[in-house]
Amino acid sequence: MIRTAAEPRVAEEGVTFTVEVGFADRECLVSKNALAHLRRMKGGQMDFMETYRAFEDQIHSVARRLVVAGVSGSPLVLGAAYFV
Repeated sequence: MIRTAAEPRVAEEGVTFTVEVGFADRECLVSKNALAHLRRMKGGQMDFMETYRAFEDQIHSVARRLVVAGVSGSPLVLGAAYFV
């Protein structure tokens, strides 16, 4: 069976994406506040999707750790505090 992952997309609150943990998909949202924090760390003039792409591995790593830790929420919201 071939699985297709939903592409990340810009939403009103930030960028939504899906991570797979233990054969289960989890909907996540990295907030605009978190993306602005990450953009400042890089020092560029990127839009939200460009920032998401530049930090995608780090964002997905944080999301997976939160899922494993049992953090609830649908979608699972990643705020700036997770990237300090």
